[in-house]
Amino acid sequence: MLLAGIGVHFGNYFMSGMAKVTLDGGPLSWILENPTSSIMLAGYSLGAAPLGFSESLLAHAYEAVRAVQIPMNVVILAAQLLCFLAFLRRRWLIGLTAFFDIMHIGIFLLSGALFLHWIILNGLIVAALTRMKENSFSTIAVATGIVVTIFGDTVFYNARLGWYDSRQIRQAHFEALTKEGDWVRVAPSFFRDASYLLYARHFGYQEYRRESGHVPTSAWGQIGIRQVQPKPSEIASSNYEIMKLAKECAYPVELPIAPPDYDAARPAPFILGQHNRAANLANPAVAVGYNFYPHHHYSMPFLHSAFEALEPRDIVAYRYRVDTVCLDVADGKVVRRVMAQTLGPRIDVRQ
Repeated sequence: MLLAGIGVHFGNYFMSGMAKVTLDGGPLSWILENPTSSIMLAGYSLGAAPLGFSESLLAHAYEAVRAVQIPMNVVILAAQLLCFLAFLRRRWLIGLTAFFDIMHIGIFLLSGALFLHWIILNGLIVAALTRMKENSFSTIAVATGIVVTIFGDTVFYNARLGWYDSRQIRQAHFEALTKEGDWVRVAPSFFRDASYLLYARHFGYQEYRRESGHVPTSAWGQIGIRQVQPKPSEIASSNYEIMKLAKECAYPVELPIAPPDYDAARPAPFILGQHNRAANLANPAVAVGYNFYPHHHYSMPFLHSAFEALEPRDIVAYRYRVDTVCLDVADGKVVRRVMAQTLGPRIDVRQ
């Protein structure tokens, strides 16, 4: 049963590897051409990267990771696709599980994406296996672990974490207007259980309801994780072609001011509901801050210091903003160039 359970979990890694080799650019496109290091710039731009406490440190870390990007991609993909072989030896299983934990911790430190549940589960697996002898598992148990890892996805859901990355990114966020007249970016952690929507899918899965004047990516620069309407086929007819353009910030965005590509009726009820909840949660004698919520992507407080200093009563209005940005590093700093923007109307808060 233990190896079957580990196989269920390892299926997430195996299917993520399969998702990478089945991308529309071919089985080697992710290894050789995907700008995996770009997630570090995206995380910093979103205010999620822990290394963001030092912009120069993050910039140098990005350049270092980019320099070893292809070998890093090879190691990650090999570990995912061949993870079922680890069941043949207890020590291999311990080592690979520990490697996955190191990988997750590294991803969090470099970008801000926190796979907390997987980190904990991997730790428990290592702890259990280290207390067993090398010959603790029968041939049937080993075979079961391998079969569940490879074929479990036909019976139950496994994560498929495979896409192309980009430096040219469509990033959306809310801004809050203070009583002093300053517009301040809202930290996504403010939305508590809805924070994942702001980071990964935006609010209510309503993005890209019509042809977009923005680059077709997630807020993290992911290409190919959902159906979008790209430019005409002569410009980019596949996710691979979009990646080739976007990794050089060359995906065409003709208008600096783009019309909404989302359901324009959605931002107001969403943000007002979140504001009212925040106001109610701030009233009890013992208020629990939104940074204590178990987020998948935390907003680093030091990257949202202006918003962290606000209380709900200090905010008089909000607006929804969508930017297509080109991210890069120059002279030890992260450069964020806005290529296109959609600025929603002011949404007043009832005091």
